[in-house]
Amino acid sequence: MFRATADRTARMVSWNAYQSMVAELAAQIRAQDMVPAALIGVFQGGWIVAQSLADLLPGVPVLGAAARVAHGAQAVGLELFAAEDGLLTPARLPAGSPVLLVDEVVDSGRTARFYLQQLAAQGLEPQMACLQAAAEADPAPAFTARRTEALPALVLPWRVLRDADQTVACLLAAGPLTTDELDERLRDLGHDIDPDLLQTRLEELAAAGRIALRGTCWQRSDH
Repeated sequence: MFRATADRTARMVSWNAYQSMVAELAAQIRAQDMVPAALIGVFQGGWIVAQSLADLLPGVPVLGAAARVAHGAQAVGLELFAAEDGLLTPARLPAGSPVLLVDEVVDSGRTARFYLQQLAAQGLEPQMACLQAAAEADPAPAFTARRTEALPALVLPWRVLRDADQTVACLLAAGPLTTDELDERLRDLGHDIDPDLLQTRLEELAAAGRIALRGTCWQRSDH
């Protein structure tokens, strides 16, 4: 774990840890005898989590949800989508359907509140599920694999390159590493990244002043 900002940490999540969190969510849902009419994943990351959760809740379809915005980028509504054969099509569910809104994390709860309110306005009966939630989240999710006082910024497996800054800082938190050692650590976490692409990302971070090369080893610039 490392300090991502002045008041926030970040944590890398391996594929194994991610699957364990999804399995915990599924166990909680089954324990409550909830059979949702659909898992509704918040685009983009929540849709990935919903797909993984569906593997453990056979027969439950997965829909995607995205906020509809007006001029000024203010969210004014919610669109539901179904994906089939590579196509997104508008989706609707019968009024009164119990649904499970799925996202990666719930921090303050502002995003969750908006989506839950919009789903309820469509006549649905939504509950919230996420991988990790802040203890002070309002509304609190009905299902979460982890609840913590200080919610870290999760570097999830599909964000390792997108969040390269946080990824590399996490890996270098224990001390300097060579490019080959960074590559080995990533492979241990299940990430087989092209060496040229990894080198390019490292050089970009060095150019931005986030890391520095000392001899053959990379280290964080704040060390």
